[in-house]
Amino acid sequence: MIKTVFLDIDNTLWWFSRNSDKALHDTWLITGCDGWCYDYKHFHDTYESINLELWHRYSQGLVEKPVLEVRRFAHTLAACGFDGDSEQLGRRMNTIYLEQLVRHDELVPGALELLEYLHGKGYELNVLSNGFKGVQEKKLEAGGMKRYITHVILSEDCGVTKPRPGIYEYATAQCGCVPSETVMIGDDPVTDIPGAVNAGWLTIYLNMSGTACPAAHHTVNSLLEIKEIL
Repeated sequence: MIKTVFLDIDNTLWWFSRNSDKALHDTWLITGCDGWCYDYKHFHDTYESINLELWHRYSQGLVEKPVLEVRRFAHTLAACGFDGDSEQLGRRMNTIYLEQLVRHDELVPGALELLEYLHGKGYELNVLSNGFKGVQEKKLEAGGMKRYITHVILSEDCGVTKPRPGIYEYATAQCGCVPSETVMIGDDPVTDIPGAVNAGWLTIYLNMSGTACPAAHHTVNSLLEIKEIL
């Protein structure tokens, strides 16, 4: 019998990809990058590729947070032909990007309805995320989701990122839950599902990308389909 539900935040509840696109464009304009980089799509695609690789390394514990934050913009600037101090501008861009990011509050379709449904069913709802402290809490507030959440468990709090075992052990201890009575809901087939399976949790994979995740116990294509499982 499931009693505790953990949910990922980005692209599971809070529509990161859409909100990030808006924040990145804001950052590009605010920092004047449009004055020398006339092809925003190239800038966007370059950033996305570099950021994705850095986050992959971060989840494996190979890159520290401060390095990720600076390099994702500094490397993008250099790749797009910026001839100034890429690291200095990269630091400024990261600060502005994070400020702009939490000003956007588009949620994955069905997020609030699902949280209200699960809360009404008596489940304890928690979030488990590799996202940065301070930023993730603001996303929950901006989207109106915080009132449903009991615990916010972040990789920064325990020093271990999903999908490594330590974060699941930490989450279980912090929330006082039993693995066999716990479910993880997430959209990432690499960081959200395998680690939870190994921890003995039930898993529900939100497949919005079209990428299969054979390790998941259940796969859904929309959040509201989870009502049929829980």
